[in-house]
Amino acid sequence: MTLKLGAVQRRVFGVLIEKSLATPGAYPLSLNALVAGCNQFSCRDPVVRLTEDEVAKAARELKGMGLAAEVEPERGARVERFRHDAEERLGWNEYKQAIVAELLLRGPQTPGELKSNASRMAAIPDLECVAMILEAFAAQDPPVVRALPRQPGKSAQRYEHLFTSEEEAGEAPVAATPGPAGLEARVARLESEIASLRREVEDLRAGGGAARPA
Repeated sequence: MTLKLGAVQRRVFGVLIEKSLATPGAYPLSLNALVAGCNQFSCRDPVVRLTEDEVAKAARELKGMGLAAEVEPERGARVERFRHDAEERLGWNEYKQAIVAELLLRGPQTPGELKSNASRMAAIPDLECVAMILEAFAAQDPPVVRALPRQPGKSAQRYEHLFTSEEEAGEAPVAATPGPAGLEARVARLESEIASLRREVEDLRAGGGAARPA
């Protein structure tokens, strides 16, 4: 299945996956919670300001693709709630979901960064597990991710998702939030990258085997 998603659709899909794993008690998400998740400063690159209408439209478009669903409200409740269907539709376990969510929400990352950042969603055992998932995703037809050329002076290779829509090249990108919010996002990203590098060094020193993903 080829997933060609626009920028807002990717953000909404990523947030639904993220919150289902990281905060299951608050999931499925109300529209207000979904908007807040899309626009939050932490764990996002770029930081955006999406409207309720934009998020609701994207959620319903994902529903039409079979990637999301509206949940029937409880008796007496009027709030519409949304969930993703990544496991049912795409067969992704929680490790795969966490890695895809990270790529959707923060863009290209190294295996070490993915292991560190995705740990808030799923207890991925080791770098080998991440590498196996990325390799499997890249080998799919059509592929889900691809490796990027190594950056000058960097030993680790970064990976990006392949969910970009064909029309997106001609669309205006979703703008990052300027001013203090953008600065806060950059600081949070730098702190995350530093923590990621430290954990990657610790993992490499520790070594040892671990369970493989399903």
